[in-house]
Amino acid sequence: MNYCTSPQGTRIAYEIEGGKESLPLVLLHGFCEDRSVWSTLIPRLKTKHLIFMDLPGFGDSALPMHSDLSEYAEALWAVLEAEDIERCVLVGHSMGGYVALEFAARWPERLAGLGLFHAHPFADHEERKTARLRGIETLQAGKRDLYVAQLFPNLFAPTFLSSHPEVLNDLIANGKKQRSEGIIAALNAMMNRSDHQQTLSEIACPVLFLLGTQDTLVPLDQALKAALLPRIAMLEILPAAAHMAMFECPEPAAEILDAFQAFCHPPVNL
Repeated sequence: MNYCTSPQGTRIAYEIEGGKESLPLVLLHGFCEDRSVWSTLIPRLKTKHLIFMDLPGFGDSALPMHSDLSEYAEALWAVLEAEDIERCVLVGHSMGGYVALEFAARWPERLAGLGLFHAHPFADHEERKTARLRGIETLQAGKRDLYVAQLFPNLFAPTFLSSHPEVLNDLIANGKKQRSEGIIAALNAMMNRSDHQQTLSEIACPVLFLLGTQDTLVPLDQALKAALLPRIAMLEILPAAAHMAMFECPEPAAEILDAFQAFCHPPVNL
């Protein structure tokens, strides 16, 4: 385990696998998760330099000082600075994708590639904001375990859940370990995040869109619209996946990430 301190003074936990001789692949977990969500995928990756971290408020990282995605992006910046990494291939799952987009808007020169793993660049619509506010009320009422138990079943394809109940149970158990304050901070940050369509339109590096046809949180038509924005885009659609391809389709997902990293290294000159 490694630790560094963000510009806000928040202690950030992260792990590294491999040496520094190759372009690193950085993985950002999603909402109410921590770096352990990648544990099924990581052994299948061929990369020789991998970084996976706990976003502020989750896992072993301290709570954020503010409920703003810029602070989560600054936490990633601190990790790269601590490891003396100038450029990386950055992949974010769900909320991690929102953080990756915020990072891309602020430090595009540090990205050799940007991957949106079941994520999109659009801001929350009013219905989604209302749902997040209800979640905050549930958490503030001391019902974290109830909130977590209701959250994760909606992220999987029904067929996968029926045959792999242990995956859901493990995610719920890990979600119940997360601090309510961290979950609330993340809900507020996502609810107030910026639209990043322009970020995708202007970014020079290749952008990966990994999508699931059964994903109800990132509908395919919405994500396909986003995939038209970057100058260079790689689009991968997994028919058996909903929102959790690292569990639902680990082998294809790993192959996609390996191929994307290989495409990004050496960096593309535009």
